[in-house]
Amino acid sequence: MGNRILRIYAQEITPRLEYTVEVIFSTILGIDYEITPDRRKLGNNPAIIYSSEDITDQFVIRPAGLLSGNGINKSMQPVVKYLKEMPLLFEAEDGSLPFDIFSASFYMLSRYEEYLPFTPDAHGRFPGEKSIAFREGFLHIPVVEVWARYLAEALVRSFPVLTIRHNEFRSLVTFDVDQPFAYRSRGFLRSMGGLVKGFAGTGASPGQRIRTMTGSQHDPYDSFDYIDSQLKLHGTEALFFFPTGDQGDYDHNPSYRDHSYTEIIRKYDGVYGSGLHPSYRSAGRPKTLKMEAGRYTAITGHAAERARQHWLLLSMPETYQSFSDAGITHDYTMGYADEPGFRAGMARPFTFYDLLSDKKSSLTIVPFQVMDGTLRQYRHLTPDAAIPVIESLINTTRKAGGLFVSVWHNTSLAEDNGWEGWRKVFEETLALQKG
Repeated sequence: MGNRILRIYAQEITPRLEYTVEVIFSTILGIDYEITPDRRKLGNNPAIIYSSEDITDQFVIRPAGLLSGNGINKSMQPVVKYLKEMPLLFEAEDGSLPFDIFSASFYMLSRYEEYLPFTPDAHGRFPGEKSIAFREGFLHIPVVEVWARYLAEALVRSFPVLTIRHNEFRSLVTFDVDQPFAYRSRGFLRSMGGLVKGFAGTGASPGQRIRTMTGSQHDPYDSFDYIDSQLKLHGTEALFFFPTGDQGDYDHNPSYRDHSYTEIIRKYDGVYGSGLHPSYRSAGRPKTLKMEAGRYTAITGHAAERARQHWLLLSMPETYQSFSDAGITHDYTMGYADEPGFRAGMARPFTFYDLLSDKKSSLTIVPFQVMDGTLRQYRHLTPDAAIPVIESLINTTRKAGGLFVSVWHNTSLAEDNGWEGWRKVFEETLALQKG
């Protein structure tokens, strides 16, 4: 069979090149490789020449320069071309590929464009509609995965001795428990304030609030029994993200000391697994994040290793630097609030690369493809219109052999406040990703 290792020759081996090659060949394709600056070590092995040198009789990829540079080029605006239906960045005029796949992949994986000047939304976030993938019409494609498979096919044609790993499709349902209860566990002052507003006609029904507080009526946001039954019915992997921050304008969770709330956290952490849902106010405040992580640990008995930022407040690279400093090892924030799709062009977990320090971090990013609030509150889709969007993303992720991650809220599955009919969407999602 011969030696199956792939050797990659580059005149300059940089951290950016090492990172990108690792994601493509280890994370996606499962090809053993070695990078070398010495062409003499190539021998008769399958090899990629990543160089601008005058070499034409081997498998050559022409570098565009992004991986040999340092820092951030504020004027970086790659042109998008299409090869049939496949978008290309950093087009090359000669070589074995029509583009620099390593620079293109690094641009997407590192979220390079999010370090460049942009107009943020009302919460300071990088909007999906401003991304190159959305503007050029390929946000619905895990483009790095597509490029990797395109490269693999070209390599196997040149070097049949190489074998490519077959990746199995998986799915993960995640829940952000921003507000577990509508009325329970609200505290005396907040409950009294709600009652006053209700009697004045500007808040929820006082009768409903009183019946819920006294236990004679089910809390309208408490959809956990329904969620639990559906997860068990479909045998679905799940994670729950719980906030432990203080209350504020955008943080409506109960106190981390509330008995009913901590019972829910411990229950679902034990059955499915959970992570921290850092508060809105924790964004940009590392000390606050560490305090909330400590509270989570006190409740669950284990470290806060997984997290998804509340309101998806992701700022590159500060959010991820704060996560790492707080001991968080896996992030689940990589996705857009306003658009479904593949924010980093990936359909599976991958390691974060910090452009400011120009090095790979130890943080694993687990991207998600769709969120309930995106479909209803940003895209204004009906339940029936939302299902085909989700089905398309599932099919695309399945084709890539990736991990399909969806984001839900217990409040959206309560069939109230405009969410009527969305349990059907949830159930269809569970069935589609299973089948």
